[in-house]
Amino acid sequence: MKKLLLPLIVVLLSLIACQDKTIDNPDEKPLAKVGDQFLYPSDALGIGTWLGMTEKDSLYQLKLHVNKWVRDELMLQVAEDNIPLNEQIERMVRDYKATLIMNQYEETLINQRLDTDVTPHQLADYYSKNKEQYISGLSWVRCHFVKVNRNVDGIKELKKWFKSEEGVAFEKVKLFCAKNNTVHILNEDLWIEYNKLSDEMPENSISSRHRERQSVLDRMDDSYQYLLQIFEYRDKDDATPLPQVQEEIHRIIIHQRRNQILQDIRREVFENAKKEGKFEIY
Repeated sequence: MKKLLLPLIVVLLSLIACQDKTIDNPDEKPLAKVGDQFLYPSDALGIGTWLGMTEKDSLYQLKLHVNKWVRDELMLQVAEDNIPLNEQIERMVRDYKATLIMNQYEETLINQRLDTDVTPHQLADYYSKNKEQYISGLSWVRCHFVKVNRNVDGIKELKKWFKSEEGVAFEKVKLFCAKNNTVHILNEDLWIEYNKLSDEMPENSISSRHRERQSVLDRMDDSYQYLLQIFEYRDKDDATPLPQVQEEIHRIIIHQRRNQILQDIRREVFENAKKEGKFEIY
């Protein structure tokens, strides 16, 4: 029975909110009428106005909206004729309306108090306390990597620049990669899945020495020259690096703040009402 009543509650609330539509609006020509209920153009604002929609499509969407409104109003009239507003329905309507009002007020208060700024320290602190939640079974790596056709001019210079510790020389590596058709990773702060890196290289070419000691891998096969330097490696049993999960952590922290604010609001309302003697519990 409740499953049948809940849709009716929503319709009834809409009806309660729009009771003035039973009076003809002299400033607008109605789009449709069912019984003493009118649908006006102002009730359909935004329908069929999506970006890129043609006039024909807009009119079609408006027609669909009008037809749906007519069908809903007709269904409501049939429902009202067959299911009178008994005490149970009225109570459910009151409860639903109360929930809507309360939720909207709470949301307003939460937004007034909510601080949406999350500092890097707060992200790192949450991450360090909850690392076990972020073990994904994937290995991760930060590195510099270049894969280039071995017949490209300038390979000798590229290798010298890549191995140089001078910043100017590394800028030459970036320029070389920009001018030639290369696969490259030149952002030291970027974490990538280790499997994606290894898939670009000959099988089993990355040893533990290269993963753990930051030594440069310099290798050439029949097709390509490979240059790799790993700065940090995370095994599959380690937590996923923070940069990969910080957006999720940001959402979690904001959600926790919202919940705490809501608890504070409800506690404040209760305590104030208690002091003022606004309720009694028997």
